Amino acid sequence: MCGIIAPLLLPCGRNTGFVSKMKRNGADADTRSLGQRLLEGYDDMPRAERRLADLLLENGGALRYESATALARRAGVSKATAARLFQRLGYLGFKDAQRQRDDGPAAAAAITRQRDSSHIKLSEHLDSEVRNVVKTLELQRSDELSRAIRMLARAEKLWVVGFGDDYPLAHFARAQFIKIRGDVRMIPIGGFSVPEEFASISSSDTMLAFNVGRRSGALANVVRSSIEASASVIFVTDTLTGRETLGADVVLRCRSLGPTLFPSSTSAVSLVSFICASLASHIGYAALERMKAIEEIHTAWQE
Repeated sequence: MCGIIAPLLLPCGRNTGFVSKMKRNGADADTRSLGQRLLEGYDDMPRAERRLADLLLENGGALRYESATALARRAGVSKATAARLFQRLGYLGFKDAQRQRDDGPAAAAAITRQRDSSHIKLSEHLDSEVRNVVKTLELQRSDELSRAIRMLARAEKLWVVGFGDDYPLAHFARAQFIKIRGDVRMIPIGGFSVPEEFASISSSDTMLAFNVGRRSGALANVVRSSIEASASVIFVTDTLTGRETLGADVVLRCRSLGPTLFPSSTSAVSLVSFICASLASHIGYAALERMKAIEEIHTAWQE
């Protein structure tokens, strides 16, 4: 049976849960916007479909004005891949998605209802947090993580960057890195101008930039200037959006979808903790010696 319906609906196997959801709700009863469908189904998409999903998330209006062939060409995928994506999202096809274009007030109201935190149970919050962490760690590529660790280890200066909502995450990362290696700098630092701090960057440095929260023009400027200075850049961003990666050397994505008004940062914190532990292991004896020296200072100062 699965082999018969697969060509008409979705690939068999890992997506059967999504198919069940479609059958249960019904395509006609699905009030989710295109953006919602893309975000919720992103983790289960094959790599080719994600490329088209990224394009649509970056420019939702493209669906309104371009043909399926043009969209597929822009994303670098086949027309068949585009057809499978729209079927996966619960549409009858590309034309059905164009007709619905559910990106108006009704869709916004549906999102608000879905994210009304007054109706969220603690068990739902826990389930969402666990799912975010599991999906985030499953999505990581071992070769990219290893490359990021090597970049962090060999850096003369390590820069940790986070603006706005990403500032607490960047602050946490620096607090961990500074325990195992020296010269870890943070942007921004309260009371200091960013250009004055940034002027010390060099080609032997590595930057760890966070863009899990709201987009930041300041972050784009810092990352762009880092690349121009030939510094290595590791970019940590949200796995549920197609936001541009600003030309970073390594991109690590974190799933932050939550059932409330606020996105979750749990998976990002977990990923940072893993990276710090892996870096300590990579550095080895020198990291242990630094941690020992820090403890001796704490003891001498009776802290």
